[in-house]
Amino acid sequence: MVSKKGQEAVGMSFGMIFAIFLIIVFVVIAFIAVKSFVDLGEGASIGIFYEDLQKAVNDAVRGQESDRDFEVSLPGDITRICFANLSARITNTGADYDAIRNYDVYDANTFLIPPEKAEGMQWKNIDRINVTKITRTKNPYCVDVDAGLKIRKGFYDRLVWIE
Repeated sequence: MVSKKGQEAVGMSFGMIFAIFLIIVFVVIAFIAVKSFVDLGEGASIGIFYEDLQKAVNDAVRGQESDRDFEVSLPGDITRICFANLSARITNTGADYDAIRNYDVYDANTFLIPPEKAEGMQWKNIDRINVTKITRTKNPYCVDVDAGLKIRKGFYDRLVWIE
């Protein structure tokens, strides 16, 4: 019989190479799946932020007066929240305005900076906020996420303003 030791060695290494290749493929697919779930969670937290803000505004409108803090919970990539009336005169030009100025075609008054990190939810129209009063001195009026928001409504006010 003829010895096939060289052929067996090549056959064994091919099997090992194929197994290592499959392990690498499975690990890469697992990382992609985990990243997509994390991205999904970040998008959900942005949606929850908008819902919670609208709920807090609605609660303030129902009351006679309001002066409460609103804790902001957004993904770490979002650094600022801006309130703007993009159809009015812009008095606060700069990086924040440059980031949101293209959204003037939408019926929106609340924007997240930087917009590319907002998972497709860069803007939202929050009902019952007095954007004219919010943007009286600065349009757009922007707040750092870490600072949080203060929701206010006076006794004779129909709408809420945010500081």
